Amino acid sequence: MSITVGLGDDITLAFGVPLLLRAMPEAAEVNPGLARAILAREAQGKGVNKSNSGGWHSEESLMVWPEPEIQTLRGWIDAAIQSICRLPYRQSPQAVDIAYRATGWANVNRHGHYNNLHIHAGSHWAVVYYVAVGKEEPGHPLNGQLELRDPRPAAGHGRLPGFMFGRAITVRPQPGLLVVFPAWLEHWVHPFYGRGERISIAVNIDITRFDVRQPAGGPAPA
Repeated sequence: MSITVGLGDDITLAFGVPLLLRAMPEAAEVNPGLARAILAREAQGKGVNKSNSGGWHSEESLMVWPEPEIQTLRGWIDAAIQSICRLPYRQSPQAVDIAYRATGWANVNRHGHYNNLHIHAGSHWAVVYYVAVGKEEPGHPLNGQLELRDPRPAAGHGRLPGFMFGRAITVRPQPGLLVVFPAWLEHWVHPFYGRGERISIAVNIDITRFDVRQPAGGPAPA
C-alpha cells in the first residue's frame, strides 16, 4: 500500500519520509521529575560515549527506570509509534497491530557539546523527547538544533523553490517536544551554546510484530 497525502488525483508524494513532531501538553508537570532522575544518575556515573562529543550519555536502560514520569513518557511514545505506523493505512478500515522493543537513554549537553552525524542502525524508528533546553546564547541560529539529512544522495542536483530536494530539516528543541523519524535517517545535533543543561531522551524502537488486519465482518484478505 502506498502512502498518499491528498495532493490530488494525479499526484502522489513518492519516497516521503515520515516525521512526527508532537508537543505534549502535560510536559510542564512531567519534565521536572524527568530532569531530576536524569541529573541524579549523571552525578552517579560516567555514562558512555556514542555519538556525543562532550556531554553525558546514560546507559541504555532508561525505559525501565522506576520513576512514574518514565511510565508517562512510555505512554506518550507508544501513542506516537502507533500513529506513525498507522500512516500507510490511515484511509483504510484495516487495523494495524504492532509490538516493539523500546531501548532508551538520556543525553545531557552543556555549553559546546553536540552529537555527531549518525543513524540508529538495526532499529525501525528513532524517538527524541526534549526535557529541558537551557538558556541559549544569541548569535547562533542553529543553536543545539536537531538536523535531519535528506536521504536521497542525488536530490541536491535538482533544487527548486519550495521543495526540500537535498535540503536538511532542522528541529528547534522545545521542552515537551516529541520527535519520531526513521532510525536509518542520518541526523546530528548542532553544538549548544548557552547556560544550563539541554536534556533530551532518545529511544530506539524495534518492531517485532506488524500485522494488518481486516475489521470484524470485513472481507478476508486476498
